[in-house]
Amino acid sequence: MEQFELHPATSHPFRTWVQIEPNIYEMLLNSDPSTGRRTLLQKHEPGSLNAKESLHDYIEEIYIVEGDLRDVSRGETYAKGYYAYRKPGMVHGPFASERGCLMFITCTPAGEGR
Repeated sequence: MEQFELHPATSHPFRTWVQIEPNIYEMLLNSDPSTGRRTLLQKHEPGSLNAKESLHDYIEEIYIVEGDLRDVSRGETYAKGYYAYRKPGMVHGPFASERGCLMFITCTPAGEGR
């Protein structure tokens, strides 16, 4: 991971919003390609729906910074201030957002953060 002092996140030339699914975007803030560790923002536009369940081989932590996120399979809606810690292999989603959602996410290789 690179070391940075406080600065506007989008001031780095490679930090832009990238569409990963219809109406869902990510901005990579920092990463270590040698380990796979990543820190990112994920933004769901109002009315977004990701089409399938997710399953990762890494630890994922998310914090909802603003908006709402609904777990379609569980029928539960989460809002600003909600947090999740997902171990590798935990099935989650699909998710939808009525008003839009902004999340702070970290992805840590399985052996690094257990």
